[in-house]
Amino acid sequence: MKTILYVEDSAMSQMLMRRYVGDAGKLTICTTLDAAAAQIKESRFDLLITDYMFPEGDSLDLIVGTRRRFSAQELPIIVVSGSMDRLLLSRILKAGANDGFSKPLKAGSFNEVVTRMLAHPYVRSPEHGAIDVHCFRWMNEGLYYQFCPDLGLTTSGPTKEAASAQMIAALQAGAAAGAVLGNTSHHGTASHIIELPGSAKQR
Repeated sequence: MKTILYVEDSAMSQMLMRRYVGDAGKLTICTTLDAAAAQIKESRFDLLITDYMFPEGDSLDLIVGTRRRFSAQELPIIVVSGSMDRLLLSRILKAGANDGFSKPLKAGSFNEVVTRMLAHPYVRSPEHGAIDVHCFRWMNEGLYYQFCPDLGLTTSGPTKEAASAQMIAALQAGAAAGAVLGNTSHHGTASHIIELPGSAKQR
């Protein structure tokens, strides 16, 4: 019998998934991303189904880590999410997922997807891709700035909208020219407090 690993912290979703999968395969459930990663190292599965958001973060690292060990044919990955839109679908496919679906799932059609993925894994290609590009933004002396690490480009303008419009135009031109975009995470900013010379308190 085919084996399926389902990663989900909601008891209700776990119960529903048992119904969706039916007799398509034996279902193993993990409630955390770390537990799922450990299970994948210890056991062999034919399909990974994972929710996207967890209390400890999203499942992108799990997807990327799994894909480093197994190809899309060896261990297909399906991501389900209540917020699955075009942007999120593009993000998970770029990370290595085979397909993504929006909650609530439809039992009959999702069972067909699971059965198909177990028999002949496929990788979905969105009709219109989208890329989530993170830029750094700040204001200095009355001007608004944005910096894109992927392009190594800084734009500026008298308003946030003006700086954003310039950056969007540059990103679209870069994408058309084949630039690799979307490599900088939204955790990429860091603020530092430094102590200036002479500012230390005297003891």
